[in-house]
Amino acid sequence: MLNRQFGRSQLAWTFKSPNSRGSAVDAALVGHPPPLPARFDLASEAILAFLREAVPMGLWTVTRVVDDQQIYLSVVDNAFGGIPAGVSVPWSGALCKYMIEGQPHIALDVRQVPDYFAITEADGGRVAGYIGYPVVTSDGRLFGTLCAFAPTVMPEEFHRHGPLVELLARLLSTILDADLERTALQRELEQAERRAATDGLTGLMNRTAWDLLLEKEEARYHRFGDSCAVICIDLDGLKSVNDTHGHPAGDDYLRLAAKVLGEQLRDTDILARVGGDEFGVIAPHTDPGGAEQLVDRLSTALDEAGVAASIGHAQYSMMAGGLPGAWTCADAAMYERKRERQRR
Repeated sequence: MLNRQFGRSQLAWTFKSPNSRGSAVDAALVGHPPPLPARFDLASEAILAFLREAVPMGLWTVTRVVDDQQIYLSVVDNAFGGIPAGVSVPWSGALCKYMIEGQPHIALDVRQVPDYFAITEADGGRVAGYIGYPVVTSDGRLFGTLCAFAPTVMPEEFHRHGPLVELLARLLSTILDADLERTALQRELEQAERRAATDGLTGLMNRTAWDLLLEKEEARYHRFGDSCAVICIDLDGLKSVNDTHGHPAGDDYLRLAAKVLGEQLRDTDILARVGGDEFGVIAPHTDPGGAEQLVDRLSTALDEAGVAASIGHAQYSMMAGGLPGAWTCADAAMYERKRERQRR
């Protein structure tokens, strides 16, 4: 039977097999209940470390499914060359996709499951065994998976581990929901704090608040693997307006730009004035196609308002420097766009 003990900051369990002879799982669990932190990423790491010993496979991972990609958020790899966290694979070619669609949670030998075998053969036949269970949110949406891959065919006894792995996936789902809710509350509090850290001219977040936001959000995006677009907007005509019509007109130009940009963004998007004539946007849960559409909307709205601007954008990637890296890439793309406009 399973006994679960819930605390404010950690979750622990003990397992006793109905088989009086015990098992490897019994030995690993009884008397040594592993603590599960309240944070999803730390809980994932604790579960993977436990499963590495209790259910030996070549690789254990907790993944996120987003933008038609399966991202490996946390990884314990003992057999596949040290696959790092942050790596992603197309969801269309993932074993877990077929598991979600009804294929077996446990395949001792992937050759016995045609869909699994086709995928592993296309990848060079490195994977011979598979275990996978979904991690879902409280409203039933798929977040990702808890899964494992073996380089050799697994023994028949591995079927016994199914209930344990399924339980751990459900525990991760529970921790995920609590962590997402806590993160949303923290963001609401920080939004209230940011309202006090505003640019006096435009009413937007100022550069200091923007830099703090990047630091805090980076940890969250790394934890959950969410999609995100970062956009850099630079006003091309501010100096000319100041020189021709004076600084009060330049101030009006900046306020107009801020108003136009804000009208095109969602409530969840974040807009800041990060320099004299430069604005930054973080657009959460925005895939590459959505980012292109948003940039087109911003560009069209600014043009229609008579505000000349150069815009660059980049996608968040754990493997490319996170949010700071995306901001650097967006800034570089903006300057390339500005050079293109100047050459016309």
